[in-house]
Amino acid sequence: MARHGESKHFKRSAVTNSLVIPRKKYKYYIKPLPGKHSDKYGVSILGFLRDVLNIAGNAREARYLIKAGLVSVDGKKIKEEKYVVGFSDVVNVKEDYFLVWLNEKGKITAVKQDEKIDSKKVKIMSKHKGRGSKDILFTSDARNIVAEKGDMQINDSIILDLSSGKIKEKIPFEQGKEVIVFNGKNAGRKGKIKEINGYSVLVSGKDGEFVSSIKSCMAL
Repeated sequence: MARHGESKHFKRSAVTNSLVIPRKKYKYYIKPLPGKHSDKYGVSILGFLRDVLNIAGNAREARYLIKAGLVSVDGKKIKEEKYVVGFSDVVNVKEDYFLVWLNEKGKITAVKQDEKIDSKKVKIMSKHKGRGSKDILFTSDARNIVAEKGDMQINDSIILDLSSGKIKEKIPFEQGKEVIVFNGKNAGRKGKIKEINGYSVLVSGKDGEFVSSIKSCMAL
């Protein structure tokens, strides 16, 4: 009989290198739904709760937290266990807040925060002309944001208020700024911008200089 639709799971060997999964623990792994992060750089919220946060011992416990409305991402309650989460997202479980980040090896990790997180940092990936004196900004977490014309530039970072979706602050992408690489072979590496040359950037990190695509770097 023919198969209908895509597989709902990955084979263990096909799971993204961005995710740390104990070897030989799972033959198959839950596949996230299409969303603001690609399969290559994102993980389902179920997998995040169980294998990154380790606050659920198994899939059943993770599903309970999700279905009970105890899990939010970027301020919105999540009821779909395959909802994709990734770099710079804010995950709230009960009273605890976590920033989804990358370690130095480019693996998805979670940084627990001491207080409520009400904003997040994203990168401007592209900009389009809007109506009147407005620009439409497309961000690294797949948002479309309306801003005053000329205020923001492609590759700048912005801090968003999660409740209103409004821009609180701009961080320009320029020489001397600290950046983190959030995808590609240098994912997880940090450093300061030494030189910007076309579509690439030379970054000075603690383990030496390296070159990365501008699109892969976010100013901090």
